[in-house]
Amino acid sequence: MPRQRIVKYPPKRGKIPRSKIEQAIKAVLEARGVQVEPKRDTYKYHLKRGDKIIRCGITNDLVRREKELQREHGKGVHIHQVGKRTTREDAREWEKKKKQATT
Repeated sequence: MPRQRIVKYPPKRGKIPRSKIEQAIKAVLEARGVQVEPKRDTYKYHLKRGDKIIRCGITNDLVRREKELQREHGKGVHIHQVGKRTTREDAREWEKKKKQATT
């Protein structure tokens, strides 16, 4: 009698990145005709020192980004969120317009 091969799931080759899983799920849903709304996980912000805007940007984690910027610019700066969370593409477009307006 031949020996049966037992396969454990998931394989121990490392974790599958979350983005790959999300892409696969999105592809299956779209193939079935289900409309998939883009994730709104990106924040737009102004970096301020007092009332003066030093720079503007986008991030998916405001607390982490504020700490990074405080290391660069000193403890006197803070982040002010602009609007609500949005998609990454829309946030990049907003950031691009802001940078063009300042140059």
